[in-house]
Amino acid sequence: MFRKPVHAFMYAGIWVLMGLYYTTWDMLAYHMPFLSVLPMNLLQNAVWALEGLLIIRIARRFPIRSFSLRGLPAWIINLGSGFVLACVGLGIAWLISLAFQEPEMRAKILQWPGKNLLRFFFTYLHSTLLLMWAVLGGFHGFLLYNGLKARELEAAQLEASLTLARNQMLLAQFQPHFLFNALNSISALIHVDPLAADRMVARLGDLLRLNLDAEASQELPLEKEMALVDAFLAIEKVRFQDRLEVEVDIPADLARTPVPKFLLQPLVENALKHGLAPRARPGRLAIRARKEPPWLILEVQDNGAGFEGTREGVGLRNTRARLYMLYHENHQLEIFSVLDKGTRVVVRIPLH
Repeated sequence: MFRKPVHAFMYAGIWVLMGLYYTTWDMLAYHMPFLSVLPMNLLQNAVWALEGLLIIRIARRFPIRSFSLRGLPAWIINLGSGFVLACVGLGIAWLISLAFQEPEMRAKILQWPGKNLLRFFFTYLHSTLLLMWAVLGGFHGFLLYNGLKARELEAAQLEASLTLARNQMLLAQFQPHFLFNALNSISALIHVDPLAADRMVARLGDLLRLNLDAEASQELPLEKEMALVDAFLAIEKVRFQDRLEVEVDIPADLARTPVPKFLLQPLVENALKHGLAPRARPGRLAIRARKEPPWLILEVQDNGAGFEGTREGVGLRNTRARLYMLYHENHQLEIFSVLDKGTRVVVRIPLH
């Protein structure tokens, strides 16, 4: 009946309090000693407590689910059973009160038992019926609360599943996009520098293997994210040759800090493709990480072409969308760019 012992104790405690209340009521109304009417009231309320358990069982079997005509049978069963049990309980309560009467008073009552029982019914039927219906209302309120919590949990799980599915879709878009660019670079090198093209294919294989070995979760340690970036840069260094200088500044204590998977790779790819590749002179790419609680701050900076205004491709748009799905408003992605000076992308995510 009760899922936890504490619920049974609470239920019993409510009826004990009701017994104490009726005891004080009898004491004040009939000027009777407290201890003389306490056992009688506790026994009577024990009867109603047992009937309450029975009415809960009936309500569990025939729960009220609507106010429409379809729900009318459940209403009739619940309210009707409450009325019947109230009458049965009053009959038992009358017998209990009779047992606690003085012998002379008991003999006097038994001379006209029907008349006395009827007066007892008229006196206490309304309060007893309210008690039974209060048990019904409390139980259905409990069912309603549990139903709402279950629906909230189901909605939250559905939202999380949809968010995960969309995040996986956005994440999956990075890989064909990058693969297309890598294959274009390999195609351009095949006839000009076959050895470089061969090295690039080998590095591409290394990157794809790392990607397959990476965790399936949305986040992974920063050191593993950097392993993916390093494999990507190994491919790009074949294409850039001596024109690419890479600076990495990531403190050792941040190596295990979780970051979104494939967060840095599209930012690095943008820096190379749009910042450094259009220029013939050597370029520098910097990747930095630092913590400023409650933030983990990641930076990707190049000294390439830069741009004016706003310019965001698939990689940045997807990165913004993924960050929002993972952290909602609790993140920042800022782009600072100066024409002919370079671009700096700063990402702030919760440090955890």
